Amino acid sequence: MDWITCTKSFVTVIQHGSLSQAANSLDISNSALSKRLSWLEQQLGVPLLKRTTRHLSLTDAGEVFFQRSQTLLDHWQQLITETTATNEEMSGTLHVGAPLSTGSHFLINVIAAFCQRYPNINITLHTITPGQLPDLNLDIIICSEIDNFNSASYIATPLFSDNARFYASPTYLEQYDPIESPEQLTQHNCLLLNQHNHVQEYAFDNGLTLGLQGNFTTSNPEILIASAVEHMGLILISPQNVQRELAHGLLIPVLTHLQLPQQTTFAYYLKLNYQHTKTKCFIDFIKKSA
Repeated sequence: MDWITCTKSFVTVIQHGSLSQAANSLDISNSALSKRLSWLEQQLGVPLLKRTTRHLSLTDAGEVFFQRSQTLLDHWQQLITETTATNEEMSGTLHVGAPLSTGSHFLINVIAAFCQRYPNINITLHTITPGQLPDLNLDIIICSEIDNFNSASYIATPLFSDNARFYASPTYLEQYDPIESPEQLTQHNCLLLNQHNHVQEYAFDNGLTLGLQGNFTTSNPEILIASAVEHMGLILISPQNVQRELAHGLLIPVLTHLQLPQQTTFAYYLKLNYQHTKTKCFIDFIKKSA
């Protein structure tokens, strides 16, 4: 008996919901599986499961042990994978978290290129809330700098910095006189992000403050970009998120000298006692792509 084998068996039982199904999955007998669970409970000194002939449930201690065990087993598997793999042979799963504003456009392009370069690595992309603290179930979080973040358990590394700017479709702009001054923007339909209010105030890096208004708001950057491509109005967004549209001429810059203060995107990942080979590779890939 050993901790890793018995803990894996315990987690498998909970995931399958029954001893017999877990035993089949592990290719062992029911009695062998029961011995592993009993050994684990003896070592811990607490019961982990409530067992009847028809029902299987976790005790309070079992709930805590199950939640932490999944994370620790994932990290253990990552350690094994990264210790035995070279950069050319990296494999396994990388759990990435990002808010919609980061993950919906720019990060998807990076992930597509990364998966082509490293076909044996699987990416799971989770949508998180902006400002959300790092999650033990995620290998890496890509987001704007988290305010007042101070943790000895996580590493934060800057990836790239940029300034949100104005963009619109050529068709939309052709309907109006050329936009030559920031004040003209207040007379245009501005498509707005993350707010329910159709009038929003923005402070730009040159000290100018403008109240922008429009007939459409959304919390989804992907939809915001699509609405601009469909000639609905102007958008104020990071150039990283509209690279594809700019390259195909679907959107063009407006008043390129006018931009919001610089914002830096960071990567947050857990500080462990071994090298994050996949994580480091992914971070380096983002930096080269930015």
